[in-house]
Amino acid sequence: MKLVISEDFKDLELNEFPYDRAHSALGEYHYLKQAGVYGNWYDPISLHQWRSLDGSWLITSDGKKRFLEQNRGDNTKGAFANVYCCLVNKKKLYAAFTLEFDLRIFEVEHYCGMAFNYLTSRVYDFIGIKGNRLALYHREEESFFEYAYKEFDFVDLKTYHFKLVVGKKALVYLDGKLMFEADLAFIRGRFIACVAKSACRYSNIKVVMEDSAYKEHLELFKAEEERLALKCLNFPKLQLLKKINLMNFGSGRQLRIRLVDGKPIFLIAQHQKRMIRDSFARLSCLTCFDYNGNVLWQKGEPNNCLDNTLISCDLPFQIADINNDGKYEVIYSMDFEIIIADLLTGNILKSMPTPIIKGDELVKNEPFYRLNVDAIRVADFRGLGYKGDFIIKDRYQNVWAYDSNFNYLWRYHHKNTGHFPYIADFDNDGKDEMFVGYDMIDDDGKLLFSLPMNSDHTDEIIYARLNKNEPKKLILASGNEGMNIINMDGSIYKHNEIGHAQRISVAKYNNELDGLQIMATAFWGSDGIICLYDSHGNLLKQFEQMVNGNVITPINYDGKHILAITNASSDGGLLDGNLDKVVLFPEDGHPTLCVEAFDLDDDGIDEIICFDSHEMWIYKASSFTLGNRYLKYSDDGFSNYRGEYLLPLDYE
Repeated sequence: MKLVISEDFKDLELNEFPYDRAHSALGEYHYLKQAGVYGNWYDPISLHQWRSLDGSWLITSDGKKRFLEQNRGDNTKGAFANVYCCLVNKKKLYAAFTLEFDLRIFEVEHYCGMAFNYLTSRVYDFIGIKGNRLALYHREEESFFEYAYKEFDFVDLKTYHFKLVVGKKALVYLDGKLMFEADLAFIRGRFIACVAKSACRYSNIKVVMEDSAYKEHLELFKAEEERLALKCLNFPKLQLLKKINLMNFGSGRQLRIRLVDGKPIFLIAQHQKRMIRDSFARLSCLTCFDYNGNVLWQKGEPNNCLDNTLISCDLPFQIADINNDGKYEVIYSMDFEIIIADLLTGNILKSMPTPIIKGDELVKNEPFYRLNVDAIRVADFRGLGYKGDFIIKDRYQNVWAYDSNFNYLWRYHHKNTGHFPYIADFDNDGKDEMFVGYDMIDDDGKLLFSLPMNSDHTDEIIYARLNKNEPKKLILASGNEGMNIINMDGSIYKHNEIGHAQRISVAKYNNELDGLQIMATAFWGSDGIICLYDSHGNLLKQFEQMVNGNVITPINYDGKHILAITNASSDGGLLDGNLDKVVLFPEDGHPTLCVEAFDLDDDGIDEIICFDSHEMWIYKASSFTLGNRYLKYSDDGFSNYRGEYLLPLDYE
């Protein structure tokens, strides 16, 4: 017998396992690794319902032995009722094994035990107990299938010893006694995890293999490493092009970029939080700078402390030629005004006060007399032939539309707006319409259709043709409503459970498949899950990243391959159409907080921009082939809540 995993928790701190103490949404698109010792484990669960509560896992001791305790209890409700605390061991298992562990239950209402064949926090097999019931079950998203169970005389002060033998079938022992067996086979390349919804205590976790199985495990592990290493040889490595010192004006992922005379101009924003966490932030500083780091202008006083740079929402500023004079303007909101300024100088061209919302029956729980703008986006509602109109919104309730002379056009108030509406000429009448939340709105503000969805809100939206000879569709990451593909008559083409759907992207990730592919991530309750779907929304593959901040932005990497960026950390990298990490970021001290993609020199090959509140480093493939061009999201609509896409030109 060979010992593959042996965990006594002595390499961890006698403390809570690292977690986001604010239970914040920052990890939706920032890579944030909390301080602490992780050992051989990672925690894939984040949940806003746990704000003001402590961490899920506690390492403790009786003076002789270390224990891991589930420190959360249940504390879930609504759409997150099936969220179980998980702590996943990082070692993949490639052959049949025996899992042993000790478990004491502190509260009997919910199941506590260990997962095996673990793919994600929503897909695994499980052995554990709930009161006097021992059960073996399979979880598939929101469905639970019980293979076998047995009642026994439970004693709450007792520590139980579990033994699970899993190969072509599963045998379950409790305190040395065979309780039952089931037709449940081992799956190669998956994990084990502590999984609990009630308070409990783990100790003495071990995985052993027969000598022949261990040999197979090592051979398959080596073969997988060699497969990935050989695959990576087909992709040029990243080359560092530029370092820019952001001095004191750096920020989190609040960046806008436009090319002016073929050269990139950057605009970055800081904020100050007011009233309620991230809900009513004040845009406190805008800094415009060029590729060499020269500051062209600055509005406000910079301060790159964490409170002024990290926020889990958009800030209200965009770059667009809103007056159609051939030059770019910045349209932004600061101190209850909408301001249009020249991009290169910052000189204010015109301004208007934001709407008065005090006493407005359609605005709830806003703390100010005037609107504190949540996001801005330009549009062409009047059929001008250019984006000469714009919308502003509050947080989840209303959208106001104006022209560039600040004449009021219309207002939307129906369902939850989500973060960032999608604006396009959906019906080809020469005027833009708006898809917001779950609703399609005409160019005059009238409701065209509303989806039969009402919970949570839509985080990201893409409008694209997924198959060359088929109509365009809407692809939505709608939080607890999942990932959905919507026909343009408002009917649902495909619904997929993924947990809390957070981010989406569309591209030709896999050349061997028909049409384009959709990539999606989950966040709340199931962080790190990355799914790949075909052009009809059928799940092709999924896996779980061990870290947060996965933006899944598609890029034309080298003229031959479309890849998706996860994050810029050593745990991140670029994924191909098989969800393999084929390009890794160099270990050179680069910023890892934020990552963005942009074709900075307009050659068709995307640069990768890594930045934080102090520095910006710019990378590009060390070799590439020019020629292929793609349709991308408009540069006048930057947002942390936009679905990213790279569409072949013949898909337009």
